[in-house]
Amino acid sequence: MHRKPAAALSQISRITLVVLVALIALFLMARLRYAGKAPVTLPAEHCDPDLWMHVYEKERLHVVAECTAVEGRVVSLHAASDGDLHIALDPERKSVLNLVNVMHAHGALVVEVICEHPPADAVDKAACGAFHSQITIPHVGDRVRVTGAYVTDRDNGWNEVHPVTRIEILR
Repeated sequence: MHRKPAAALSQISRITLVVLVALIALFLMARLRYAGKAPVTLPAEHCDPDLWMHVYEKERLHVVAECTAVEGRVVSLHAASDGDLHIALDPERKSVLNLVNVMHAHGALVVEVICEHPPADAVDKAACGAFHSQITIPHVGDRVRVTGAYVTDRDNGWNEVHPVTRIEILR
């Protein structure tokens, strides 16, 4: 007689475990598919559409919002070989991040200032041409407002502001 309740408990435990795993899987799928949300949608004229001519492989970028502004604190700066300056931004509004930003970009929003320095590769040099960014470059620790296109980089999976039209240092 003791076997029946144990078997029933075991079956209930298995069902509970399956439901719990299913709920966790649904939650993770929803987070992975969450594109993020631009904190504010600005009129297109607030962003420079000519910058797209200098974005290397622009097809890899899925535009979520053509123009937005994001505020946050600069965590790091990295000069990439393609001539872009990558800024890791700790955004004030975390809704701009997706799960890939959280897991692989250390909770930062990727911000790319295009053609900030000379590219190393000929293909990247062709994308920049004679264009050189005139954007104010912040320092690590600065609180900034970044204006530009809000995109998801399909190669990396994270959200970015790319290309950046303007960076304002806030006090």
